[in-house]
Amino acid sequence: MSEPKLISPLLDGLIMGDPINEHHGIRCCPAIKENTNERYMVKIISVPASPSQMDALLLTGAYPDEASVLAYYKDLADEIIAELDILKRMSEQEGYIPYDSWQLEPMDDGKGYDIYLLRTYNRTLDRHFKRHAFTHLDALNLGLDLCAAMSVSRRSGYLYVGLKP
Repeated sequence: MSEPKLISPLLDGLIMGDPINEHHGIRCCPAIKENTNERYMVKIISVPASPSQMDALLLTGAYPDEASVLAYYKDLADEIIAELDILKRMSEQEGYIPYDSWQLEPMDDGKGYDIYLLRTYNRTLDRHFKRHAFTHLDALNLGLDLCAAMSVSRRSGYLYVGLKP
């Protein structure tokens, strides 16, 4: 994975912290807007997750040359952007929070892409319930909200597997 950087124009005016978690080519970094102290989360998806993935594709013969692998990675990055567009459209209905914006950046070595996603920081349910009592009615409403979100996904022809508290 390449190092997170303050890309422009997406991250202009933001101060980005170190990643709070990293796995499989995905990093999440906290960020704060300099003038307003608004909090954000920056998710960075690296395609490929590591340089060894390109080597593996070449060594196994899955692709004949580096140019073919790079074209494959570009297609993967474009598919992620297409999914973000779908999520943005689905967020017009109840149950989804889209990313505020995103930007595709070539890696410094030119052998892949980093996709930067910007979202307003939202407290997790776990953290929320540590500060507020969780009643039976809250549990029922949460279940209904999750069902509504899954229903929107299904009607749109998608199965959303990234549900998080």
